[in-house]
Amino acid sequence: MTWEDADDFTKALGARVNEYDRVETTALCEELVKRVRATEEPFPADTAAKVLGMLRRKRWFDLMEALGDAFIQAEVTSPAVRRHYAQALLDRGHLVAGESVLQVTVAETADDPKENAESRGQLGRTYKQMYMDAAAPTLARNQVLLRQSIDAYYEIYKVDLDAWHGINSAALLARARRDEVTLDGYPEPEELARTILTDIEARADEGRADVWDYATALEASVAVGDYKGALEWLGRYVKGDSDSFELTSTLRQLEEVWQLEPDGEQGAILEILRGAILAREDGGAVDLQPKAKATATAALESVTEPTLERVLGTTGVQNLKWYRTGLDRSEAVALFCDSLDTGVGTGFMLRGADLCELLPADEVFVITNAHVVSDDVSGALRPDEAVIKFEALGLEDEFRVSELIFSSPPEELDVSVLRIDKPAPEVEPIPVASGMPLADGEQRVYIIGHPLGGGLSFSLQDNLLIDLEDPRLHYRTPTEPGSSGSPVFDSKWRLIGLHHAGAMTMPKLNDKEGSYAANEGLWIQSIRSALADHLGASKSD
Repeated sequence: MTWEDADDFTKALGARVNEYDRVETTALCEELVKRVRATEEPFPADTAAKVLGMLRRKRWFDLMEALGDAFIQAEVTSPAVRRHYAQALLDRGHLVAGESVLQVTVAETADDPKENAESRGQLGRTYKQMYMDAAAPTLARNQVLLRQSIDAYYEIYKVDLDAWHGINSAALLARARRDEVTLDGYPEPEELARTILTDIEARADEGRADVWDYATALEASVAVGDYKGALEWLGRYVKGDSDSFELTSTLRQLEEVWQLEPDGEQGAILEILRGAILAREDGGAVDLQPKAKATATAALESVTEPTLERVLGTTGVQNLKWYRTGLDRSEAVALFCDSLDTGVGTGFMLRGADLCELLPADEVFVITNAHVVSDDVSGALRPDEAVIKFEALGLEDEFRVSELIFSSPPEELDVSVLRIDKPAPEVEPIPVASGMPLADGEQRVYIIGHPLGGGLSFSLQDNLLIDLEDPRLHYRTPTEPGSSGSPVFDSKWRLIGLHHAGAMTMPKLNDKEGSYAANEGLWIQSIRSALADHLGASKSD
């Protein structure tokens, strides 16, 4: 067996990747892994690196790792393949394994300056992440990691003046100062940043700057305390050919290394980046911290609308408004905890008027899955055990269930409608969609929840609406345990469903044969109808 069809396969894979079709991309990657292992002729190394690079831009590091492992086992061991494989390991948290791969690549590329610099830069990123994760700058071993990271970046910068390596050096030198770690033999971070910024400004004036230059100039402006300038570079960055990989990497750098504050102009930079990640057609995922809505709103309001429009353009401002609408919706999302304060599920508030005409119109109720809170579902919290928190509002108050109004078992609508024990927080009501979206292969759905019972998170990657059949919606929006009970929104942030399950072998809808990997939600109008029938029957009894 040969690889005459390698280019055709790569084009097919690229099409699925660009459409953010996670299911088909996974199937193609699994097919390629099998062929690589069963074919004597090695897969073309340049094509292998291209495939891994495509997956990297969509942040599908699990697929990168599986493919990279198969390539290397089959002796497709070019430096670029090893480096991409190491990238996947690093982003999946396997730092020591990634370091080992990169050490080999650095040793093997001594006569290839470009690839050697790429691999050494990745090694610097490895030590940087180890230092950040340790969060203990006084320990000698962690100070060694910090110096190793700076050296990896700075030694490259001294040779070729590569701005990306230079700004990473500046960022870590500034972080060392804040952490009170004494390092000698390096320039001041502001001095380094000004040199880098001057060079990028010249390239930009000549029309030679690219998306990474914009990201680097953004960091350099932060380094010298010019946050207005940083906003200008940010505008070019998010309007350029930046994908979720680049944007998420920049956000992580600004949060973890530069430690930007969540308010004022610094906070506005972070929120614009988050908005750009979420507004990307290929999706993204963004975590929200406690008091996220209030903090984000205040940060964005610190930058005037004319400034935002100048920085982002009218389209970018519209995308930012879309993100802010999502922040508004997050206020109504709740975390369900048990008596030990362990997060077990998600819920959300709806007014009685939006649930059923037989309920008090202005009273607010909380909706979740029956398998999260119920009197008679195995493993569910009993109503009197459930603790309800609204993280996006940053409230100290906890809420309890005073009454279970309605419940439908998991095999039916998997819903519980709950009355809470004190007046609900005042938030903007969630609008309820009157009809189902079209399952035309283009519609996308959005979830806000508490994956793994942790922090509040937007989940938008791979979010294609696959199919629907009353009362079920199938979609590819990624979720994890703890997301049960999350609201499901359409592209206009209108409520369309209640998330409740996911499976790799979900039976297809509409009498179609077979199964697929999908998540499943229950249509909100089906829930409303069942609730009305229940309350109507109770009233007549």
